[in-house]
Amino acid sequence: MRNRKPTNRGGAVVEFALLTPIWISLLLGTMWLGTAMVRELQVQQAARDLASMFCRAVDFSTGSGTSGNEILTDITQQLGTVTSTGTGVVIFSTLTYVGNSVCALAGSSYGTAGNGTPSNTGTHTSSCTNYGKFVFTQRYTQGNTNLRSSGFGSPLSADLDSSNMYKIDSVVTYVTHAGDVSTFNLLPAPKEDGTDGYQSGQPIYLVEVFFSGGGQVGYNIGGTYAYAVF
Repeated sequence: MRNRKPTNRGGAVVEFALLTPIWISLLLGTMWLGTAMVRELQVQQAARDLASMFCRAVDFSTGSGTSGNEILTDITQQLGTVTSTGTGVVIFSTLTYVGNSVCALAGSSYGTAGNGTPSNTGTHTSSCTNYGKFVFTQRYTQGNTNLRSSGFGSPLSADLDSSNMYKIDSVVTYVTHAGDVSTFNLLPAPKEDGTDGYQSGQPIYLVEVFFSGGGQVGYNIGGTYAYAVF
């Protein structure tokens, strides 16, 4: 009689079938997360590049010609489309801190300027209602505005420039209108005594970039957001 030895053939197939859903899920999850992280880095880099050029007077607004918009397209082309119905939106803002010197620019009824020394930093009156706050002096948006609004607030639409809809030209406006105050708090208030590099009245350039998830629904609320300050 021939001896029959036990065999494990077939067991490996069963183990493979049981483990396949697990390792496939891990593989796909790793690829998904890795792609999302790369996309986040790309959005962050786009925000830094655009903010760097924005603070150097590159104008990306719609009414300024095509050169700035061509640069915007080149920088964001791997992320999506920056159009009114596209997958991305870029928000350009200029802010300033309202100190004594800015109040003085609005007129003597709002304040007097100092000479930038600790003993004479100027004064402000109660009429300069936005004293001690960061306010918008410029704002324009490129892309699909339905995707996301600014994380730092928005100026009053009635105060924006009537021709290009992106500047607040009147100092009296942005030192008195509460609606032009931003929620920006990433920088401390300047001392106004000449000891800081950053002084009251100097512009702060802020660029916010958002692109929808590109098929990665659920990651960062369906999209990727980054901002840069110069």
